[in-house]
Amino acid sequence: MTTVIEETEQMFGDMSQWQSMLDRQRELFVDMDSGSRLGFVSREASGILPGKHREGVQVVTEVPMMAWEVNDGAMSARIERFAGLSATRVDILLVVDREAMDTMLAELGGDMLRTIKRLIRRGNIMFFLCKNKTQLQDAGYEDFLESLGLAFIGACR
Repeated sequence: MTTVIEETEQMFGDMSQWQSMLDRQRELFVDMDSGSRLGFVSREASGILPGKHREGVQVVTEVPMMAWEVNDGAMSARIERFAGLSATRVDILLVVDREAMDTMLAELGGDMLRTIKRLIRRGNIMFFLCKNKTQLQDAGYEDFLESLGLAFIGACR
């Protein structure tokens, strides 16, 4: 039987490598409000599948979630437990299939945001906005979302 630590390491790899990547991308997060949060969960472990409405998603057991949180202009990464969308406090949730996680782990030393953008476009990552457009704008997500090719905010305000 695997431990929670082993399960998490198998899923997300070494958290220090994620933190190094976030530190390299620091400029992207400086305008985001402290407390802004993104979460990454495994599609297979969470049971969140394409075509499901987010309110209809039920997670039977808790699974590991990699959370990115802004504090004092810097993004940090850590592991938390994901027990479903309604129980998780994130602004954006990325649901990642196994192929996407393997790709992200292999490319941690490169341009991760470009990798995530490519995986979203290919359908390997599902993207859930847990706050509305105004809340995300006010929290400073515009540059981050644009870096992922998600121009939902648009030029008109």
